[in-house]
Amino acid sequence: MTAEEDERGLVLSMAAFSEECLSRLLHGYLRPGKPANDLIEGFNAPLGTFSARIKAAYAMGLLSSEQMADLELLKKIRNEFAHNWEGCNFEAEKIKSWVLEMNPSRFHPDEPKTLQSKFHFSITCVLVEIQHLLSTLGSGKRTVPVVAAHLFTKPPISK
Repeated sequence: MTAEEDERGLVLSMAAFSEECLSRLLHGYLRPGKPANDLIEGFNAPLGTFSARIKAAYAMGLLSSEQMADLELLKKIRNEFAHNWEGCNFEAEKIKSWVLEMNPSRFHPDEPKTLQSKFHFSITCVLVEIQHLLSTLGSGKRTVPVVAAHLFTKPPISK
């Protein structure tokens, strides 16, 4: 296995896991059932892509702007590694610039020594934060209440 294959594996697995974490996060805040599943899972699901899940989680207030930015950069890096089989590594100018844009890890006090480490630490930090948010959810602890209203133009008939 080459260093480029190791880097590709890291990027693709971190992206796949991030996408799955976002799916679980969105499920945690949506009402359970088929409508939520249809939005997030399956063919043509509106929130079925990594990009849509990032945007939805941010729009719902589930991600900070820093977390969203790092996930958007991860998406770009993933696409580059997935579609460019030759010369794709952390030292490639485009990827290097995206990794350097990532926010520093809030868990690792030391500056990473390599671009691969910076990428790994930055994304791991976001994933740990998402997992922490998920761990605060439990049955009945959803933070988005049902706010639907029924308006009546005349009082209901008493029986």
